[in-house]
Amino acid sequence: MRRPTPASCRLTTLAAAFLALQAASSMAQETGAPLEEIQVIGTTPGTGLGVAVNKVPFAVKTIQSTDLERSQSVDLVDYLNQNTPGVNINSAQNNPLQQDLLSRGFTASPLLGLPQGIAVYQNGARINEPLGDAVNWDLIPESAIAGVDMISGADPLFGLNTLGGALVLKMKDGFNFTGSQAEFSTGSWGRNIATLESGGNDGSLGYYVNISRFEEDGWRQLSSSEATNFYGAMSWRNENISALNLSYATGDSDLVGNGAAPTGLLALQRDAIFTAPDITENDMNMLDLDVSHYLTSNVQLVGNVFWRDNKTDSFNGDGSEYELCGYAGGAQSLFEEADDIEDALESQLGIELDELCEGGDPAITGFTELESFIESQALAAGLDPEDFELEDVVDDLSGTGILVDEAINNISQRRQTSEGLDGKVTIDSDLFGRENHFTAGFSYFRGESSFASVLELSRLDPVTRSTQGLGVGTFHDESATNVKTETETRSLFLVDTFSVNDNLTLIFGGRFNDTDVVLRDRSGVRPELNGDHNFSRFNPSLGMTYDVNDDLNVYASYSESNRVPTPIELACNEGVFSLAQEFAVAAGEDPDDIEFECRLPNAFLADPPLDDVVTKSVELGMRGMLSDINYQLGFFHADNQDDIIFQTTGRSTGLFANVDDTLRWGLESMVSGSMERLDWFASFSYTDATFEDNFLALSPNHPNADDEGSIQVSAGDRIPGIPESLLKLGGDFHVTDSLSLGAEAIYNSSQFLRGDESNDMDPVDGYAVVNLRANFSVGDRFSLYARVTNALDEDYENFGLLGEDPTEILENINPDPVFLGVGAPRAAWVGLRFKF
Repeated sequence: MRRPTPASCRLTTLAAAFLALQAASSMAQETGAPLEEIQVIGTTPGTGLGVAVNKVPFAVKTIQSTDLERSQSVDLVDYLNQNTPGVNINSAQNNPLQQDLLSRGFTASPLLGLPQGIAVYQNGARINEPLGDAVNWDLIPESAIAGVDMISGADPLFGLNTLGGALVLKMKDGFNFTGSQAEFSTGSWGRNIATLESGGNDGSLGYYVNISRFEEDGWRQLSSSEATNFYGAMSWRNENISALNLSYATGDSDLVGNGAAPTGLLALQRDAIFTAPDITENDMNMLDLDVSHYLTSNVQLVGNVFWRDNKTDSFNGDGSEYELCGYAGGAQSLFEEADDIEDALESQLGIELDELCEGGDPAITGFTELESFIESQALAAGLDPEDFELEDVVDDLSGTGILVDEAINNISQRRQTSEGLDGKVTIDSDLFGRENHFTAGFSYFRGESSFASVLELSRLDPVTRSTQGLGVGTFHDESATNVKTETETRSLFLVDTFSVNDNLTLIFGGRFNDTDVVLRDRSGVRPELNGDHNFSRFNPSLGMTYDVNDDLNVYASYSESNRVPTPIELACNEGVFSLAQEFAVAAGEDPDDIEFECRLPNAFLADPPLDDVVTKSVELGMRGMLSDINYQLGFFHADNQDDIIFQTTGRSTGLFANVDDTLRWGLESMVSGSMERLDWFASFSYTDATFEDNFLALSPNHPNADDEGSIQVSAGDRIPGIPESLLKLGGDFHVTDSLSLGAEAIYNSSQFLRGDESNDMDPVDGYAVVNLRANFSVGDRFSLYARVTNALDEDYENFGLLGEDPTEILENINPDPVFLGVGAPRAAWVGLRFKF
């Protein structure tokens, strides 16, 4: 049984406040206080801006539930990738529910360690997870979404992480969805998707329930996944004066994403995996309450409180980072791989470590004898023995004591609980005789995370290269982690929208954020992890819109936003080295033994503070209609100061570091319209994402890396993973009133490899994909549909990174360290939808 949480207390408090407001309103009416009729005008749904789109100085993309249904997309990310300007995906995990979403080069991803630059809200509740600001797309049932607003730019009104924009989700309730509907689809890769939803209201009370199920075998080997989500809402309305929505969501997923594969393996078999498994299991519960109430016809109070709990278990099988040494006497030792020492032994002393570790010298019967032999040879050669010191990790092992060097299992569990409260007042009242809309409010967010991980020695199945179920019960203690973190953010914000005249509108506002991040080591052996950090900043915003005529609206804005370093970034960054060395000296240990790396997501090291990232964004644009064609064209310029990037030190290990300056600028354009039976759209976007500073980046697998594993990055080098050009075309042709045929064509230009920040290597090639769909309706209740993805069966990749030599795991393939995220081959599904 779960204990009552602070969120439940806040729910009660807010409900009481709501009833008090209702009582006050009733008293006002009883005493004759007039309430004018409230007129509903077209606004951006869910944005919280409360004004018409032509008064918003940013690009806004609005998506309705009918758009999601028409596209037959797997999830929200799939839809955005197909239809939204400036959006692309990286298939780093190669799982359809674990895609990295990028908009204008800013990321919202389920993967820990990526720099998250998009804030995501569900019914006003922030759902970026507290440990790393990650977004779990598998826990958002697309079929339960009523509408989405994708708001561009660094608008501070949406809080932390709004560097490239905000994604605002409005979920269905009994007032925006009525009736019942069942849907089922099946097809390629054993993928089955089923949804059942029902909603309705009696004018005052409403209900909505949605249950959805996703399962598939996956198109790659050993890649089956499943996800089940439930979303329910109870709603109350009092004419146009008051509203209350209480919603509950729960999600349970078991996702396998076996990631990128080396080019040598892909040349032989494109559905092959390199090592396995990579399993992520989410178990989430969320409770949300939002209320609104008009005190008068022009003064509205809006409040939201939520509680969210997500438990994530991960199991990742990987190639071993250790070498097994078997001595002549039968003893064994385990060493961390140290190619530089092995090379030095061979080149300077003529010692082949592999031969000694295969019992090649009968006098070497254990690790002590091996150390003595190397020391004697070094002294005889007039060299310092410490230059050839091997790190013995046998004493750091626990469990069965069985030694293997084939593979490792990275096993972790993280528990993330977040809760939030926000409220605002909006006042629509003339100022100086002109229309004015004023909003002011506050928000509070608190997130707790516990993170525990172990590294288990394992064996590798020679056929599947999988470690699942093959662990030997021996653990490397130094890699174990047990950390607790807490993030607390308090914010005040305001925005004023003033109509200078019937055409010109000025918008100004800002947000003050004050954030505390606390980290505590729960193991008792890593005091360098303990830290308390505070980040405070005021982010201003200024904009204008101008209606040139009824068919042309232009806008311009300047805004700032920031994101604070996440707990995982604070616990694993460049400042770790000196602090960890200080603790080693104080403990009487050799500071040179301190490792300068962090395993993601399986270990932390220390927490000297990083600076928070500040984005200063300028946006100019126009939108309107021309001869029945809707169009929008915008220019953006986003300068990131003290950006945070992850620098790899090999395999999944690495560290975070501030980069003085990065820049993302470009343009977005889109046109759409209808021509007799054809509905169509076309969009083109260009994003130039570059480093604007010279610095050394860690990338030891790069062919140009120096002896320290560093590469030189120069100002103007492109940021990996972000294509410059995106082109999207699509439409639906209504053959009859019952039959429609649709298609999308998506083109992404090339992108550089993660790990090649210096842009020295060939980029990942650009690609084009065509998707087809059809829908046939039988009356108003029954419809059949079909979808074909990658209809031309193109071989393509949408992600790449540098890894270690793949021949360490799989012999007789190309040793090229380039790993690619492979696009799925042609596939088809059919489905039916029934309303009752």
